[in-house]
Amino acid sequence: MIIKALRRVFCTHEDTFSFRTYNDFDFSEYRKCSKCGRILRYIKGFDEDMRG
Repeated sequence: MIIKALRRVFCTHEDTFSFRTYNDFDFSEYRKCSKCGRILRYIKGFDEDMRG
């Protein structure tokens, strides 16, 4: 547990990825670091393209 906390503190977050989860027309987008698993950005909104 302590090692994970130290890894998050000193990680440079160079390798990141994004993914979205959908609930009807609402979405949540997360941007995470591949190395330490920390969530760097979280966006929540309404997707107009999903309505069709």
